[in-house]
Amino acid sequence: MRKLRAGFTIIEVVLVLAVAGLIFLVVFSALPAMQVSSRDTQRRESISTLISKIKDFQTNNRGALPNGTDVTVVGDNIEKSVTSVVSASDSSWVGFYRDYLGKAYRDPLGYMYNLKVVKCEARNADQECPNTDAVNAKNQFFSDRNYTIVVVTGATCYGDTAVGTASPRKVAALYKLEGAGTYCQGT
Repeated sequence: MRKLRAGFTIIEVVLVLAVAGLIFLVVFSALPAMQVSSRDTQRRESISTLISKIKDFQTNNRGALPNGTDVTVVGDNIEKSVTSVVSASDSSWVGFYRDYLGKAYRDPLGYMYNLKVVKCEARNADQECPNTDAVNAKNQFFSDRNYTIVVVTGATCYGDTAVGTASPRKVAALYKLEGAGTYCQGT
């Protein structure tokens, strides 16, 4: 007498493959969003590093900020700069970037950050900084790929907005995140 072996039916096999396919689809569709979230977390950490380095600079310079406003520091230029262009005792934002942030200060995609330094022009404390660069940092599209952090002097953060403060030595740093929104952190 011959024994019949039990096996899977075609319907059971198709059902298992469909469930496995659905699981793979869910995992692989969520992967890009997880990667964006991870990069945005790294960008927030970069802003925290910037704020920490600004505080270090202030500690080493009797509370003063680097010299200048309405300047743009292009990270790639820092990488290419030579000592004859920027002196060792440079207390400008260019010198700050070179000495405190350095060549390793990069976006998670590998591009060096740029700093756009502006002064908050708010008439009163706790008013939104009306100067265009500070306000429009929220409206920069990540697709521009300019990797610019807007540093607003004389400001602090209120949510994702730079607002004026009574202290000219306060700084707010704003950056447009890849996922959505703007991140703001102050000293």
